[in-house]
Amino acid sequence: MMCIHGAAHGDDISNLISMSTTAIPVLNKQDEILVRVQACSLAPGDVRVLKGHCDYFQEPPGGFPYIPGGDLAGVVVQVNETSRFKVGDSVIAMFELPRPCGGLAEYATVKEVNAEIAPTSVGPVKASCLTSSGVAALCAAKKYIRPGDRVLVVGGGGGVGSLFVQLARLYGASFVAATSTDASLLQSLGVDRVVDYRKEHWWEISEFRSNPFDLILDAVGGRESWIHAVNSGVIKNGWKSGRYIAMIGDEPHMQIHDLWQTFLFVTNLQGRCLWTAWWWSVPRYILGGLDMQAAPLVELVSLVDEKKLKIVLDPISPLPFTAEGAKRGLALMESRHAHGKVVVKIAD
Repeated sequence: MMCIHGAAHGDDISNLISMSTTAIPVLNKQDEILVRVQACSLAPGDVRVLKGHCDYFQEPPGGFPYIPGGDLAGVVVQVNETSRFKVGDSVIAMFELPRPCGGLAEYATVKEVNAEIAPTSVGPVKASCLTSSGVAALCAAKKYIRPGDRVLVVGGGGGVGSLFVQLARLYGASFVAATSTDASLLQSLGVDRVVDYRKEHWWEISEFRSNPFDLILDAVGGRESWIHAVNSGVIKNGWKSGRYIAMIGDEPHMQIHDLWQTFLFVTNLQGRCLWTAWWWSVPRYILGGLDMQAAPLVELVSLVDEKKLKIVLDPISPLPFTAEGAKRGLALMESRHAHGKVVVKIAD
């Protein structure tokens, strides 16, 4: 089968990616299905694995070369006897934590627990965008949005942000603001106030200071954003009122290469979560993430098919299933300036 191969770790993505051939994967476990891939949506984790930024816990499971990409849509071609799926089912599937691998190929094996029947109202290119970004956005909305909340999304035009601004409305937010350079896109998704971060800082806006937010979701990453939010007064104080959800952590391009760096990463973030949970005079700091039990894919599929949730594609999507297509997509993910999801179309 044809696939995209990542050859090794390195700084220049253009030198790491090539088109290649390999054997069709086989079902090795009872809880797997084999999928003929139609589309693969990319995520920041794909870049981290390829470049080795977090090689202490995100190395390709079989070493190099490996097939990047983890979120996909396709058609089931083989199942085990006890499978809840059948051959011919159109499905979407999320990568197996913590390593997104295997999606940029004509065929891929996925765990059944990470798969669901695809929505019928959109094609595979858009359907592939629902998995990890959708689960992360839905987890945050279900757990932390309260009716009447004023919400700010830092990075509202990205894969998670473009879904979360819509889910915030569905879960009762009364006012939604977001940072983005694409005001028309965010307004089409129901955002009340779009902040162009090239022209103004969200933490300096007087209307936000005089009427602070109940919840800020940071889909960009950075300790500075948390500090700006607390010091400027744009988020309510008191952990029962103000909630700050960090989807990335302190560094957008984190580097974790050993146990000590892992320890620092975990203790810094978890420590902040703990002390803000008990300190009444500051907002609560919360780490966002993926939880398939809290936000199953079937809920996202229903929202899409009921026309309650729009899937946003970056203008370069869909990219062709070529080495150049994969390079362009991964480079855009590395830049963190995508507007919507970046997708490589594998097959019709």
